[in-house]
Amino acid sequence: MTLTDYLENMWKLAMQGELQGIWFWAAVYCLLVCSYSIVFQLRTRRWPSVKGKLIEVGLSKFGADSVRAEQDYIAEALYSYTVDDVSYTGSKVSPWIFVTSHNARFILQKQMRAIQTYPDGGVKVFYNPRNPKKSLLIVAGKVGLVVTLLIATLPMILYYSRFYG
Repeated sequence: MTLTDYLENMWKLAMQGELQGIWFWAAVYCLLVCSYSIVFQLRTRRWPSVKGKLIEVGLSKFGADSVRAEQDYIAEALYSYTVDDVSYTGSKVSPWIFVTSHNARFILQKQMRAIQTYPDGGVKVFYNPRNPKKSLLIVAGKVGLVVTLLIATLPMILYYSRFYG
């Protein structure tokens, strides 16, 4: 059986609602999305940094849920920085975008503690050297890369062990 035949077969199974086909395509999706994420995270680790000014940082409500325990939150920031005598403003905190519940806000608060600050109150801003208007306050760490790699490969490993193991 060729790869094309296998992919066709998995597509047919998925269209019929069969677990094997659905699992296969979900695993392929995870692999593709996370592979892009790993490449992006690796690139940001090489971005240069400049000292910036933090204008605002905190947690912001995401969505509009009136029940406090069901309210979601995201990390938000506003900062300014200068690269080659050109001023920019940025708002992205990290390459990881987390949306957490009210009860899991501590995850975002922990993420915010990773923002590197200077004694005078400035912050370290990482920027894309090819496009300095793209910036982050936190670049991907080794743990984040490992987690992304696990999310990318674990579904395919579990698929293989479930259907061929």
